[in-house]
Amino acid sequence: MESKARLLFVDDEERVVNLLRMMFRNDYEVFTATSGRQALEIIASQAIDVIVSDQRMPEMVGIELLSQVRKRSPATMRILLTGYSDLAAIVGSINDGEVFRFVNKPWDQQEIKAIIAEAAQIAQATGVEAATPMEADTAPAGMPVEGPELLVIDDSVVDRQAMAQIVGADYKVHGASSFTEALKILEQRDVGVIVAEARVGGNDTRELLRILKRHYPAITTIMMTQLADADVVIKLINEAQIYRVATKPIRSGVFQIVVAAAMKQHMRYRSRPSLVKRNAVAASAEPENASLAASVVRSLAGLRDRMARLVR
Repeated sequence: MESKARLLFVDDEERVVNLLRMMFRNDYEVFTATSGRQALEIIASQAIDVIVSDQRMPEMVGIELLSQVRKRSPATMRILLTGYSDLAAIVGSINDGEVFRFVNKPWDQQEIKAIIAEAAQIAQATGVEAATPMEADTAPAGMPVEGPELLVIDDSVVDRQAMAQIVGADYKVHGASSFTEALKILEQRDVGVIVAEARVGGNDTRELLRILKRHYPAITTIMMTQLADADVVIKLINEAQIYRVATKPIRSGVFQIVVAAAMKQHMRYRSRPSLVKRNAVAASAEPENASLAASVVRSLAGLRDRMARLVR
């Protein structure tokens, strides 16, 4: 008989965690904490499948807690719960805590139940592999020495050149100033990481990244932006599972670290394909651009064919 998934709810308001316990206790083994410190004590003693943490708490805010949980219990799926739109917190939830979903308060009961059910299922299916350190991963046999390549999608030639100059010694870098160019490169090259500006050629890049992640989740994505638009970043977390967010102007040292982390994560997906489930994209209320989706699928067919030949 399959054991119940273990949930940990963290909120400094006792009434909130009590409500969440009542909502989920019939289907899960539920733990609660009213501080980050208490939560970490539970994480140290219990195998928690999913943690749902409020952002605004005294002593330790949610993103700080989830960052600690990621390090101490990497198999635990992490969800951030908050009642206000704070861009710094949202960006931190990606870069530090690698959050699976972002849920606004007050929450919709059906939505939060669906999100937690998905997270719990993924945690139980991938927990053992997720707990294995990244350092244990190696490139699949037959992979070229030079490894996967980097695609920069940005309509600023100056920024594309700057990014290529920063990481060009470590990776083969391709630049695209439009979706059409980007898809052509994806069709022809072994791309592991995509760095994309929020808008390219007047188009919202989120739609492209959302479709890419749905059809080829092993690609890791980095969003470069000058916009302090919390709503856009929230949707990027939930619908496109972007791996990192970086702001312009480009800072050399930060960009190098972010790209290296994204490439390492991509290599992990290659060596352990089941882990891509942990970055499943949420369903979107917006209809998918059918024409763009068809173009993405055609482009990725070539990439999949090359990958299949490499791992035979």
